[in-house]
Amino acid sequence: MTELAKEAFTSRNYHLAVELYERCLKQQGSSYEELLGYGDSLAKCGRVRESIGIYSRCLNATTMSAERLKHLATALLEDMAGAGTTSRRKLETSFACPMCEGTLCQPVTAGCGHTYCRNCVEPAKNCRVCGIKIATVSETNVLVQRLVERWWPREVEASRARHEGDILMRKGHLGQALERYNLAVHLAPNSPLHRSNRAHVLLLLNRPLAALTDADHAVRLRPDWGKGHYRRGIALSALGRHEEAIYALCISVAIDKNPQTVRHELTKILHRALSPGIRRQNVLSSRTPYNLTKSTSRTRNHHQLMNPKGRQCTTLNRSDCEDNSSGEEEFTQTINRRLRSSITPLVNTKLQASLNRVYQDVEKVKRVEPRPAEILLPPLSGSTAGELDCILCCRLLWKPVTTPCGHTYCWMCLDRCLDYSSACPLCVTSLADYLASSQKTVTDFVEKALKTVAPAEYTSRAVSHRLELVQGLGLLGNEQIAVFICTTAFPCVACPLFVYEPRYRLMVRRCVESGVRQFGIAACLNKEATGTKRYAEYGTILDIRDRVLLKDGCSILSTIGGRRFRVLSGGEKDGYDTAQVEFLRDTIVQQDQLLNLLELHNKVRAKGQRWWETVPTSQKSEIQRVFGCMPDTEEDWSRLPDGPSWTWWLFAILPLGPQLQVGILGTTSLEKRLRAIEKTLDHMEQRQPTVAAAQSEQTTTSSSICRDGRTITETAISVVQQS
Repeated sequence: MTELAKEAFTSRNYHLAVELYERCLKQQGSSYEELLGYGDSLAKCGRVRESIGIYSRCLNATTMSAERLKHLATALLEDMAGAGTTSRRKLETSFACPMCEGTLCQPVTAGCGHTYCRNCVEPAKNCRVCGIKIATVSETNVLVQRLVERWWPREVEASRARHEGDILMRKGHLGQALERYNLAVHLAPNSPLHRSNRAHVLLLLNRPLAALTDADHAVRLRPDWGKGHYRRGIALSALGRHEEAIYALCISVAIDKNPQTVRHELTKILHRALSPGIRRQNVLSSRTPYNLTKSTSRTRNHHQLMNPKGRQCTTLNRSDCEDNSSGEEEFTQTINRRLRSSITPLVNTKLQASLNRVYQDVEKVKRVEPRPAEILLPPLSGSTAGELDCILCCRLLWKPVTTPCGHTYCWMCLDRCLDYSSACPLCVTSLADYLASSQKTVTDFVEKALKTVAPAEYTSRAVSHRLELVQGLGLLGNEQIAVFICTTAFPCVACPLFVYEPRYRLMVRRCVESGVRQFGIAACLNKEATGTKRYAEYGTILDIRDRVLLKDGCSILSTIGGRRFRVLSGGEKDGYDTAQVEFLRDTIVQQDQLLNLLELHNKVRAKGQRWWETVPTSQKSEIQRVFGCMPDTEEDWSRLPDGPSWTWWLFAILPLGPQLQVGILGTTSLEKRLRAIEKTLDHMEQRQPTVAAAQSEQTTTSSSICRDGRTITETAISVVQQS
């Protein structure tokens, strides 16, 4: 039966293990190993208070290591960690350091936008607020340091003293560390953090009563802070008040939901609380507050009995403890006599009362109003006096971002500077690595400061920023657009773009940030051919489907053509072109013309498919990689504003000159476009024998490059060249 119970426990069938152990104990009487297994099974089933009586019986009968109580400690902590999981404090609600939760000292901003004390930040670890891995950390954040020193001068000095104390304590200079903590408490008496750290060093200096005083003060200042309850629990244990210590540690786990941090300490304290002799000894003497594993001294007339395997088993009244063949049998008989009476648990009333209290108070803790570690700070008020202005635009910061060199700018101001140079505008430090490895994030501390100190101004700044985006894209009127001067694009056809010029980088950012994600594109034509015009009269709206930002700030856009337009008048905004346009659509096909148009449509499509079949496979692959496959015919193609999409796909890959492409784009007659395709295909078919030999020797893959240097990335058009 015992073996079956052990197998059930090993397979995590704890309820079955409890039943089997109960049967075994009733049939055979109580034995130490079976009773201990019964206690472990009860703990794993969540019957913690019942298991405590079983463990008490075992400890009354024999001595055992604290490690044997690991299942009890684990079950208790899991109970605490599972309570109130929906009521956790969010670190991002305060101006404190996310790690130590104190006033920022030598603030540095991580790549995710959250700011830490320099001594607290841990590169390659995950951010405590957002969980993102901390890959980059700035130099001291100049603006944040200036703000905290202005708003909380005493608290900053106290935080600096506390950090110095932490360093001294790690080096083992406890007396000097205590002096720094004393200064921190003097400067900021309402900080539970300084009290907690001083309680820790006082315990190391064997002053548990003073440590308990500081820990109690920290808990009163901030009841929802798990660290304060943890410090209190360790101090209580050092004073021999183990039941109260268990209560404090359980409350700390219920708040912080991190049982691993206290599991070892709680196991040792439970062992002390359940061992009567050890508990009495610790009440008399608490000389070693942190050495909780050394529990008892041997009694002069008692010797520890070891079983034949060398394990410590019990303490018996014997004149000697020589090894003999009957040692294990005598040990078993002695233990069984002490456990024989019944399996009814012995009640540890003080511990049971402490557990009852903790289960009740966990519900109260969930209702405590969360408070930051640094409380009772002077409120942020008054004029900012330019403290929160961007040095580039001389206006209130909007979406503040911090560079690795520690300077803070408006997001878009920094972007515009980096379009022209990869150096910091203030200190000229190279930001090439920053551009290559970091997607800029808003500096959380500065944004909260803006919303706290100047909420109305920040809201107004948001409105003006949105207006600037709309104006920048020429969207104040329904038919005003930004124009990318590059090449001719067609409706329903992909148009990949490489964007590297500063003016177009700005234009694309505005499109993305505003949510519009559209702009116009028109071909750049020779001035000799167009007079004074810089770009074609007709163009196409492009929809941004995807944007890949490169290390140098350039980007590759995946776009697809939308509506066609005709330029009515041109303008300029921040270096790039804008235009007032009218949108085009095909002339509606009359009912009496539909039959003839259908016949022409089918004939031209069939001819286009036959030509497509003659294109070499390698060239087909290149074309399809950029433009996709030839589209199917839509059911309502005759009523679409731009006609069937397959016609535009053919125009994109046929060898047409720029002027002819623009002319076709501006044509609103579907019949004329179909005949243009037919004429081109017929002309190519007539010339096919002449150029077949040349084609077999060389495949032409060209990128469309405009005069001013802007390019479409690798538009592979493998067609017969016109002479």
